[in-house]
Amino acid sequence: MTLMASREIPGQLGAIAQAPTYLLVMTATIVPAAGAGVKRADPEVRLEDYKQALRFWLKYEHPCADRILLLENSGADLADLRAIADSENPRGKRVEFLSVPGNQIPAGSNYGYTEMQMLDEGLAQSELRRQTTHMIKVTGRLIFPALGKALDRTPKPFELLVDCRKLGFPRSGFDASVQVFSCSHAFYDRVLRDSKREMNSTDVRLLEHLIYRKVAPFQGQPGMYLRFPCNVEPVGYSGFKAKSYNTLGARITRVVRAIVRVVAPAYWF
Repeated sequence: MTLMASREIPGQLGAIAQAPTYLLVMTATIVPAAGAGVKRADPEVRLEDYKQALRFWLKYEHPCADRILLLENSGADLADLRAIADSENPRGKRVEFLSVPGNQIPAGSNYGYTEMQMLDEGLAQSELRRQTTHMIKVTGRLIFPALGKALDRTPKPFELLVDCRKLGFPRSGFDASVQVFSCSHAFYDRVLRDSKREMNSTDVRLLEHLIYRKVAPFQGQPGMYLRFPCNVEPVGYSGFKAKSYNTLGARITRVVRAIVRVVAPAYWF
């Protein structure tokens, strides 16, 4: 069902501190901006990706997807997606659709800037956000079957759950995986809101760099988890390279990461 207007329950957030309620936020750009640098750029192909992902989350049994917000920033027609939410919603989930302007990438930045702009503007308008304590940001074209398992294994209460990783050779340093992460609404407003302004053409060029820079100072603090308790791998196609996430190389990396999480949980890989 698509969203009808509703009210926030007074005192709700404090009352359920031990049991977070989630808003699954699907970010979407059906028509990529000029200069976005994505190879999976055909709007029809991308729309099909979003449709298939929405169908998956509508059927997903874990409560992390009981409320869904789809944000789209290219002004594309969302009628097909709304129809899916109305007619292919076996669990009767509440789904909110918001079109927010702004998929123009500033000079010296990349699509990560517009991703954060979309979150900043869309979350501020969302009715469902007012009824929940935490957001789960997912790249809207992809699905993450292990998401519920990771959330179940994360100690409660928590403020932040994001997967940070060491960059592969020959690169050095670390970044954060931004295809999927979760944080409390309070953490987002306090730490991440308006952080897009810190992006530049050198050391904070990518969204992965920005999010890592913002969350790294919280490593080791209570309720702040900079490592997923298990692999939460994407299913679908990379927008940047238009390649499947199920290649042989990707499968090998998944196995290695799963082993490292068990034998060396403090090591980022």
